Amino acid sequence: MKHFIYSAIIVLSLAFLAVNTTCFGETAENRSVSNGCNVGAYYYPWYGDDFHGHHYIRERLVPPQKPELGEYNDSDPKVIAKHIEWSRYAGVGFWAASWWGPDSREDKTLREVILPHPNLGQLKIAVHYETAGRTKDFTDYEYLYGDFLYLSRNYFNNPGYLRIEGKPVVFVYLTRVLAQNGQLKDALMKMRSGARDGGYEIYIVGDHAFGAYSYLGVGFKGLDAITDYDVYGSIGVKGYAGEKALSAYMSRQSKWKKMAVKSGVDYFPSVTPGFNDAGVRDGHPPLSRKLTEDAPFGSLFEAMLRNAKNLQTPNKTSFIMVTSWNEWHEDTQIEPVEKASPITKDDSKSGDALTYGLEYDGYGMLYLDVLKTFCGN
Repeated sequence: MKHFIYSAIIVLSLAFLAVNTTCFGETAENRSVSNGCNVGAYYYPWYGDDFHGHHYIRERLVPPQKPELGEYNDSDPKVIAKHIEWSRYAGVGFWAASWWGPDSREDKTLREVILPHPNLGQLKIAVHYETAGRTKDFTDYEYLYGDFLYLSRNYFNNPGYLRIEGKPVVFVYLTRVLAQNGQLKDALMKMRSGARDGGYEIYIVGDHAFGAYSYLGVGFKGLDAITDYDVYGSIGVKGYAGEKALSAYMSRQSKWKKMAVKSGVDYFPSVTPGFNDAGVRDGHPPLSRKLTEDAPFGSLFEAMLRNAKNLQTPNKTSFIMVTSWNEWHEDTQIEPVEKASPITKDDSKSGDALTYGLEYDGYGMLYLDVLKTFCGN
């Protein structure tokens, strides 16, 4: 629910070489993503017994299109078992899980249900650190050191935690805002200091690769890798992205990659199936899951995967990041939906104020099948 937390500015080769086998702490032969490409998905362990307040576009469709598992409680081990099963099927190797601090709903679900889950197997977990929430919208940085000390004591020593080159991996949300505010260096120092005092050197991935290349005066010092979480905002279009806008987005991402490589920083390309946050807030026109009006559902995701595979760095650690596994509030989820025919009608007074007239299909396993085709075993 990134735009709800901090509104951003609107503006996979088929034979990818195997990455360093220390990435998942296992041999290449045992990895769930052994031959195609290495995939991580942003995961939200916040649904609890109220489905995180509901409020998502597919709940507002007429008729609604609910998750395949219904409006689930993700503190139920059976739900997590299904998510793990589906991730393994599609070739998702790890979840970058939203984390809002010690004893938060997300923290409890991760520590008590997901990391100790008997079915976790080779699926790895990394923390996606919600910086805006942990800094009171970038006004107070007192929690950073303690948060990372806590993570080192409660997460980094777990065999299910994701490591790159032996280092626990943390995705940090809105490092680009930290950079814009002149707080990046100090914030990263606090994070690394907390982790180091807990006994760990960490690998930090920042979401710098947003929009056109910038931060020329800041660079990537303190980061180990960059990626683009807010793919919707970076593409900067509404309705149907089309080939032209998608090509322009990939060109901008190619520049981010070149500057990252020049700076000795890894680059993780990103993909999304679409976007619509009208079920939870006002403000952002949706991005269709079809590349063009006449294209099939899932065509935007397929096109982005093709391009992202070409942006991976051969012989280097490089993951394709999916926004997202289950962020239902913004309709970026690839988690299965109940199968249903395409519709444009919603429950607004006009009947299409939330869909903007775009079609929404009950896509079932479509996006997991696409991932399996492009990046599967």
